[in-house]
Amino acid sequence: MATEMQSHPRSDGSSLQIYRNGNHKYWVDGGEKNKAPSVTTLISHIDGDGFGAGMGWAMKMARQNDGDLTAAQRIGQASRDEGTHLHNAIHYYIATGGIDEESDLFISWLQAVGDENTWLASEQFVYSSHYLYGGTADALSLHATDTAIWDWKTKNAESYDKYGGGSMKDQAQLAAYAMALREMDSVYVPERGFIAYIMRDQSGVDVVPVDLNKGWKLFLASRSLYNLVREGV
Repeated sequence: MATEMQSHPRSDGSSLQIYRNGNHKYWVDGGEKNKAPSVTTLISHIDGDGFGAGMGWAMKMARQNDGDLTAAQRIGQASRDEGTHLHNAIHYYIATGGIDEESDLFISWLQAVGDENTWLASEQFVYSSHYLYGGTADALSLHATDTAIWDWKTKNAESYDKYGGGSMKDQAQLAAYAMALREMDSVYVPERGFIAYIMRDQSGVDVVPVDLNKGWKLFLASRSLYNLVREGV
């Protein structure tokens, strides 16, 4: 993926140029030598034994596909492609009002979330020069008199219900984006946060409010652990 640049509006009328490359690194003008990792990189270890859980899921997929050990890879890639398509469809809708009538997941999102909010922006690059991280916020909306920040997640309905809904990692991710926007002196300063979990079987959309203060504390703890481990590498 080629390097992308996005100009982000600030409250004083100026703008901040933020860059992103295909290795999940972010930087601002003049800071290419000090690329910052993405939020998702810094919090990748929060949800416990991801390797063990991933192996269990991979073996389940193999059993359900006549012992095909490549099934998990194929299904995982299909899910990622599906999520990317949904993000693109939502971004297009917020930017232009265009509706992707062929995407069932998008229609689920539109009926549960899209039509109920006044959208300000989507797919916004964010960057924290103080804590050195970057990311891409899925969307921002006007919520009553406040600005709200949003994240979209596609989920398998069965596992979502089994494990009690959304994860703390998702909340830490959203809180980090919100804090970066404040630090950037963005025109968008989120006071509220929401994660919309869109079920892949079109069974519904669960909108979960996020405690941004609690999520920020979790992100800081995760970032400290990440940096501590990196020092020992």
